[in-house]
Amino acid sequence: MAYRVPRHPRIERHARHQTRLARLTGLVLLWSLVAIMALLAQRTLPTQHAPWKTLSVVDPVGMATRIKAARSGRDPELCRAILAKAGLTYLDLPDRTEGDFCVVRDALRIESGMAPLIPADAPMVCKEALALSIWERQVVQPAAYELLGQGVTGLEHYGAYSCRRMYGKASGPVSEHALAGAIDLAGFRLADGSRITVASDWTDPGPKGQFLRRVRDGACRVFLTTLSPDYNAEHRDHFHLDMNGWSKCA
Repeated sequence: MAYRVPRHPRIERHARHQTRLARLTGLVLLWSLVAIMALLAQRTLPTQHAPWKTLSVVDPVGMATRIKAARSGRDPELCRAILAKAGLTYLDLPDRTEGDFCVVRDALRIESGMAPLIPADAPMVCKEALALSIWERQVVQPAAYELLGQGVTGLEHYGAYSCRRMYGKASGPVSEHALAGAIDLAGFRLADGSRITVASDWTDPGPKGQFLRRVRDGACRVFLTTLSPDYNAEHRDHFHLDMNGWSKCA
């Protein structure tokens, strides 16, 4: 007959109690460490890198900028409050439905507070306007002063809202422009009256080309989708910038 170890109920209860106590102590220590780390992150991590902190147009572009812009843009009131706090004025536009697939909700037109859009009539949803204002203030203007020695006084574009499918085809996916969730940026007007255009200056090895590549790279950190001449021939003369598409930088 095999030997059976005698049971000691009091010892077994004590062991179970000690095990539960050890587990509880471990959990308390773990969550205390998490709380301390969160507190340190809250106090020391710059706003632009912290996804849980409120987005501000005046903050430099950081690791969390694109995430916060997309999230803030889903709340029309919050999106507009961020624009207003940054000194941008805008005109709310009525909702519109055109054709079978062009539906625009929550659109506005930026009136002032950043380099004006040319032409001025550029209806876009609030999250697109929010991303555009961040990019203009935190990417475009600093790059212009550093590389060109002057500021940008106008953003030339080919349009924001356009009721069409991608690439203007008769069938296929609906363009983000049909939802007023994108803008095709073609060029920049500078303080001295000169112009830089994607079509003419993208391959320039000097400051103009460097500026265009700098602002394209910066756009990739703000917009969900950024397409440039490096993407395909359809974008040889403009940057496609949108906050409704898939995550892509090219």
